[in-house]
Amino acid sequence: MAETNQPNLPPVKIAFIIDGEVVDILHTDERLGAIFTSNPIMKNVTGNLYTDEGGVVSVGALYNSETDQFSPVPEPEPEPEPIPIIEPTE
Repeated sequence: MAETNQPNLPPVKIAFIIDGEVVDILHTDERLGAIFTSNPIMKNVTGNLYTDEGGVVSVGALYNSETDQFSPVPEPEPEPEPIPIIEPTE
């Protein structure tokens, strides 16, 4: 029997089912598999991806489902100033 070279596929397989029929299967890693199986909201953001010229959608951007609007990634809060340790004097 001849050996076949099977590609080394990622460990997670996700079936896409529409109207009771499997229409595609995605081979992916654990991280993306967990995202797909957590019932995410999926939006077509073509033309709205963050670039220097505009757009707001990038990883970390916020989405408001009531307004169907994205907000840019919030600026990180500055680190608090360290509290100085005052050694007791005798």
